[in-house]
Order: sequence, then structure tokens, then C-alpha cells
Amino acid sequence: MDNVHKLTPKPAKAFAAPDPERCETMLDVRAGVDEIDRMLVALIARRQGYMDAAARIKPSREVVRDEARINQVLANVKAEAERQGLSWDIAEPVWREMMERCIAHEFSVWDATRA
Repeated sequence: MDNVHKLTPKPAKAFAAPDPERCETMLDVRAGVDEIDRMLVALIARRQGYMDAAARIKPSREVVRDEARINQVLANVKAEAERQGLSWDIAEPVWREMMERCIAHEFSVWDATRA
């Protein structure tokens, strides 16, 4: 008999705040929003780290802005938004603005590391 143990995936960390459909007060709603905001800040900070890495890796300033990649990211996000039930009216402007800010950050880092 094989002694290999099957790994069981850990369940995703549960949210401390109630699910939206279980909210009964504005305190519940605000607790959920604040919890999500903390998570989003952590995720966006990690995304920024990838922009720092891109600035370090890209060989020339001319390749910092990549229109094909921008379109690919938007397509990926649109598909995921549809899968998750996120309105594209919310997702699209958020991602477009975030990408523009990330590109500006990447230009700044690229310039600073080659000054």
C-alpha cells in the first residue's frame, strides 16, 4: 500500500464580516467594506511589486507601455468579472485607471533605476 497522503486543500480564509446577503445593519455593511478594502490594499501593493519587477526587467523605456498587454489584461478581467458577477461598469474603469497609474509608476521606477 502506498504511504503517500493526499493533500487536502485548505478552505479559503473566511471573512470576519457577514456575507452581504446576511447584513442587517449599516455596521455590518461597513465592516464588510472595510475588510474588503484592507484586502484590496494588500493585493494592489503586491501588484505594484510586479510593476517594480517589470521596470527592473524591461530593457528599454519604450517597452514600458504595452498596448497588447493592456488589452489582454482587460479581456482577462472582463471574463473574470462575468464569472464572479462583478458589473463591467464598475470593473472596467477601475482596471483602466489602475493600469494607467501602474504604468506611470513603472515609468518612474524605470527612470529612477537608470538615472
